[in-house]
Amino acid sequence: MEEVRYLQYPDRGFDMAEKITKQEAVRRALAHFGSDAKPAQMQGWIKSEFDIDMGTDHISTAKGTILRKGEVKGKRRGGRKPGRPKAAAQATAPQAAPKPAAGKESGIPLNDILYVKGLVGRFGSGPLHTLIDAFAR
Repeated sequence: MEEVRYLQYPDRGFDMAEKITKQEAVRRALAHFGSDAKPAQMQGWIKSEFDIDMGTDHISTAKGTILRKGEVKGKRRGGRKPGRPKAAAQATAPQAAPKPAAGKESGIPLNDILYVKGLVGRFGSGPLHTLIDAFAR
């Protein structure tokens, strides 16, 4: 069972103290530092803010659980901006689609399908719908 700590705010008094679990302390540290924060960095902040002693292994486990569930709504730190492709992906140009053989029905080649799947993974389906709608006009 998780240990529960109470926070006392000087301006609000003890009756308005807030319950906080170790999991919640890690969640708030992630919101403060961003999802790329290191457990050692979070450990000192958790101790100073909430007076909770946690090992870096425990923080790492809690962080993984929180990030897998997608619970962090805090600020992002570093990394690439959403919607901007990686440099290696920009260098790879789409391969030319092979021409369908005479007499066969034309379909979308597997290479093209896989390329579109990669685009959806990098940019999301919304921007691609907008792009397709622009070309369909």
